[in-house]
Amino acid sequence: VSTQSTWGFSMKLIIIAFMIAIACGAESDPYESNPFYVDPSTVKKEQTKWTMHLKNHHAGTKDKANPELTLAWVEFESFDENVLHFKMNDKNGMRWEVPLLNPNSRKDYKPAPMTDMGFDFQEDPFSFSIKSPKSGDLLVSTHKDSFGSLKYFDKFIELGLWYPSNKIFGLGERVTSEFALCAKRQDCVYTMFNKDEVSPLDTGEPPGGKNIYGSQPFYLIQTKKGSFFGVLWYNMNDQDIAIVKREGGYANVYHKTIGGIIDMYFFYSGTAEFILKKYHSYIGRPYLPPFWTLGFHLCRYGWPNLSKVKDVVAKMEIADIPLDTVWADIDYMKDYADFTIDQDRYGGMGDFVEDLHKRKMHWVPIIDAGLKYDLNDPYYKKGVANNAFIKSAWTKQTLVGKVWPGLAVFPDWNTPYMTDLWHEGLGNLFKMAEFDGIWIDMNDVSNFCNGECPPKESPEEKRMLRERLGEDPHDPHEFDNLPYYPGYKDPAEKALSMTGYHRANNEYEERFNKEYNLHNLFCLYEAQATHKFFTEVQKKRAFVLTRSQVPGSGMFTSLWLGDNFSRWEYMRYSINGMYSYQMFGMPLVGADICGFIDNTTEELCARWMQMGAFYPFSRNHNDIHAMDQEPYIWNKVATAGRNAIRQKYSLLMYYYTKLFEVSLYGGTLARPLFFEYPNDPKAYEKTEFTFMIGPALLIAPVLHEGIYSSFPYVPNENWYDMFWRVRQYTYVEGKNEGKELVLPGGYEYVNVLLRGGNIVPFQEALGAKVRRTSALKYMPMELVIGPDHLGEATGSLIVDYEDSLNSIEKKEYRHLTFTFSFTEQKMKVSVVNDYDKFYPFEKFAKVTVLGAEKWSRYRYACVMTKDKKRLPVSASYNEGQGALYISTALGVYWSEIDYVDFSQSCQSLISQYHFTFQSVSYTHLRAHETLRYLVCRLLLEKKK
Repeated sequence: VSTQSTWGFSMKLIIIAFMIAIACGAESDPYESNPFYVDPSTVKKEQTKWTMHLKNHHAGTKDKANPELTLAWVEFESFDENVLHFKMNDKNGMRWEVPLLNPNSRKDYKPAPMTDMGFDFQEDPFSFSIKSPKSGDLLVSTHKDSFGSLKYFDKFIELGLWYPSNKIFGLGERVTSEFALCAKRQDCVYTMFNKDEVSPLDTGEPPGGKNIYGSQPFYLIQTKKGSFFGVLWYNMNDQDIAIVKREGGYANVYHKTIGGIIDMYFFYSGTAEFILKKYHSYIGRPYLPPFWTLGFHLCRYGWPNLSKVKDVVAKMEIADIPLDTVWADIDYMKDYADFTIDQDRYGGMGDFVEDLHKRKMHWVPIIDAGLKYDLNDPYYKKGVANNAFIKSAWTKQTLVGKVWPGLAVFPDWNTPYMTDLWHEGLGNLFKMAEFDGIWIDMNDVSNFCNGECPPKESPEEKRMLRERLGEDPHDPHEFDNLPYYPGYKDPAEKALSMTGYHRANNEYEERFNKEYNLHNLFCLYEAQATHKFFTEVQKKRAFVLTRSQVPGSGMFTSLWLGDNFSRWEYMRYSINGMYSYQMFGMPLVGADICGFIDNTTEELCARWMQMGAFYPFSRNHNDIHAMDQEPYIWNKVATAGRNAIRQKYSLLMYYYTKLFEVSLYGGTLARPLFFEYPNDPKAYEKTEFTFMIGPALLIAPVLHEGIYSSFPYVPNENWYDMFWRVRQYTYVEGKNEGKELVLPGGYEYVNVLLRGGNIVPFQEALGAKVRRTSALKYMPMELVIGPDHLGEATGSLIVDYEDSLNSIEKKEYRHLTFTFSFTEQKMKVSVVNDYDKFYPFEKFAKVTVLGAEKWSRYRYACVMTKDKKRLPVSASYNEGQGALYISTALGVYWSEIDYVDFSQSCQSLISQYHFTFQSVSYTHLRAHETLRYLVCRLLLEKKK
């Protein structure tokens, strides 16, 4: 039963008229764009909160089908000096409001006086503006003269805002060719409503409708001076967001939704990282997944049986390609039913998983949102008996849709028993095969019918049923003939009926707990329930991977970017998707490597394996209808994957440290270059060709067919090759821009550049041929120092028991920071948080100082421990690299060291110990790389 009605032609006219009105600013009614004005007698100004009532010039002209709000209640509240909350609601009635799941949303905020917030409002028509408290620059305006707007009906709300820049980033989920929104158009429309769509490219072309799995109504705006501010439009109903560029580089953003309230947060003003940390602290900082999730994962929809899976794993081992986790798509299920294993095709799965664990690998199966509609199914029977499924307004019984198992029913997460039933199912699956994480899919929520699948009654019986139940408070026609259709689409298309209703405990929930309001939140509640299975039932750290998400999902789950295509452009698009979800608080993210839909090629798959190895979440996954694309199938792909994965594994302690810091403080793990260099215009170009991991590393893969070089742009700072240890670019005094480098791009190596000013932990996974992330805890660690043009560098290291529960809450981790200075000739070690001595690699083994030409004659260094012991270490200088290598076998933990001393005062101490100096080791370079290095060195010496 679809809720879609005959609105096609009229809807086209409405959208055309709306876009003309936006473009021209034309109005016949002087109050058409904003009929609201302030009642001065209601204005109340408290120190951190201002409230007022708004009246409507249109009062008395009511549309019964879609009445206009006549009296509104408005609140502006300072959360802290950088966060302002704006809320507008019905003064006389109830409206749906989105709940916030983060219990600590304001824990880190300290309210500031409203008079210090740069805020002002005008009475008639009502409008407001925000200026930067620091610079006085105008950041936001809703004034009519700046094309602002405010409309508030029962089933249509519009708010138009003016911004000082058209550099806008965010508004997920969508596939884009550029990270900046509306980059190639003057006007754009972006629809947001969780939908099972196969990744169409969204250029913003009106009328929108290219929305896919998630809804993330948050965006960053960069001002012309380089600073950023963020905006959260906290509304989860079906909606469009239109961007209109204005002369002078300004822009208007028009929020248009068919439900809920106006609930907005403004985060200002500073660096992108500063704003995102503020945002994440409000919606909930990302959860911390286990260390092994940063490793390489392999999956396939279409592995027909367990024998095939075993064969894949064996061939990965023979090809010497690292593999940490084997995944199971829906093939493993019995008739595609959740919490089952097909014993005919996948019998023995429990023993197989046990063997994976013995070999230090992991297993993650998929679970779909819809449970099989089967009168004999135990989960169906228990769910129906306990009213645990979403109900139909047509039948007043459990709503029936259709997904992979055929007819299906859908959890009502407002019913507490549903979480118990979900945990029971997961527990039963775990007894059959001890999974290490759970992949939740189809949770948009997806439905192969539009609305509901027809019940089995005859048409006459259905008609009589509807007539008999027509007086029920759940009206099946409530959302017919909406005044506005975001994206020019029926919300029930490929989704559940919008009149489907959920458990209600009071009058408010009885009225609003319907799919019309709750559709987008299904994925959030499912992720929370699944996360709790690990943390509350199994008492271990969770790993959950989702497709659908909203603000706050990152507290419970990680993300893959859904069904993509095996095309070169989709490989590049994935970088923009990765950037977006760093903004949205989901740092462990990646796309299906080599593409999911259609056939890949050897060259494309090899390049995607190279680039994808450096995603935070790295998984090769493809469709049942596509050709095999496991990495061992082609020699080029095997070589590219083998080396690139081990390059990432060499840097995995850096990845994990940054991931841990994001869980502690918010912010991003991966980021575009201009987040670090906002005032360098060239840093905005080709953002989909390179990406940064943390502040230190720039990944520069080859992303175009038939090309064998990479061309990363590096801003004006020292840059070093992370693996070759040579300087690639030297800071030039007085220059505002850097340079586009030309670097070799074969299949054996991915160019990874270390930005000057950073210290990065490094383990030799490439030379040691590491196959599992678990091996890293027993390998020596090196600190690689890349000084900036001032001769300074900083870095950090965080270590914990990688699967332990609540490491952050219990402070069961060690957090060290490192500060290096050429001037002071030392590297200081500070302990931010100390807990335990976890692994052998935490012992001081090696330090490398890059760009150390001024120390070419140094042959000494020593260590000062925190208990004032001065110990000698071995030092050697490599002339070709310009690098100073320090090594020792003292067995001293980094947390016991006060500083590493590079000064001449160490010379006498080393003589006293009769220390033998060693030549530099090239164990981190493979044979072909060593040859390349020697050739480069000969050329350098010849040039001298």
